[in-house]
Amino acid sequence: MNPRDFEHLAAALPRHLPTEYGLEPRLEAALRQLTTHPGKLFRAVLVYEAARRFGVRRADAERLACAVEYFHVASLVLDDLPCMDDAAVRRGLPCVHRQHGEATAILASLALINRAYALIGQALAGQTRRVREEAGAVVDRSLGLAGLVGGQAWDLAFGRTERSASRVSRIAAAKTGALLSLAVLLPAALARPSAQERKALRALCVYWGQLFQIADDVRDVLATSFEAGKTTGRDRALARPNLALALGLPAAQARLARLQGQAARMLAVLARQGRGRWQHLVAAAELLAPALEFRDRARSAA
Repeated sequence: MNPRDFEHLAAALPRHLPTEYGLEPRLEAALRQLTTHPGKLFRAVLVYEAARRFGVRRADAERLACAVEYFHVASLVLDDLPCMDDAAVRRGLPCVHRQHGEATAILASLALINRAYALIGQALAGQTRRVREEAGAVVDRSLGLAGLVGGQAWDLAFGRTERSASRVSRIAAAKTGALLSLAVLLPAALARPSAQERKALRALCVYWGQLFQIADDVRDVLATSFEAGKTTGRDRALARPNLALALGLPAAQARLARLQGQAARMLAVLARQGRGRWQHLVAAAELLAPALEFRDRARSAA
């Protein structure tokens, strides 16, 4: 994947904010903080490169990528709130609610979500009705009660459940997996995949979502807040789902390795079926390595 795409999208995130309305200063400052300190932009770059590959013009590919990143960032703002994970640090900075207040953080999150829907509408305005309807269904499944919102509710309720590893995996699929599904399946709607390709794409999203979540769980257990760039140790303190805690580090490490193999096999299936249409996903898999940076430490700690 092209490093220039990261730089391009990092510059585009603040540019797509609707700042022409004379925003209240604290809200504007919160939105600026959220859009000028991006993370790895894995999802945004994935969307951008896929959309370009499938014939979308540069400006609309940019809108789709920024929309997905806005959804992601909004979810992080809400996740960090005192009523959720009560985090202090995100991306190496004080969380937005610590800097600008809880009410402003919530409003900033709503502003990003609203803007994301508008950007998707603009980006897909010239597409067929079928593509627009499929894209809308992907957004609904990924972010709604069947996806991110429902998963977050179960995340908060986890301490009142049996706290099994299978429940942890289901919650991860609804939360982390949902945002990855959005990044993969939203632009895939433009390519009109076959039934077999669609099945393989959904399986890949499941494997990648689990990979991301287990790596994050291990990081929460082993990393300092400075190393992770966000508050760690919250899963144990708040009785939240964490596979490294539910399974133990050796079993979590083994599951990571198994998931990597399953994802690789699914990419091979897509390579055979798609005749090169899904090459951007193969390239994206290489970007997963930084997300798994604590796997070696997990092995040694075990």
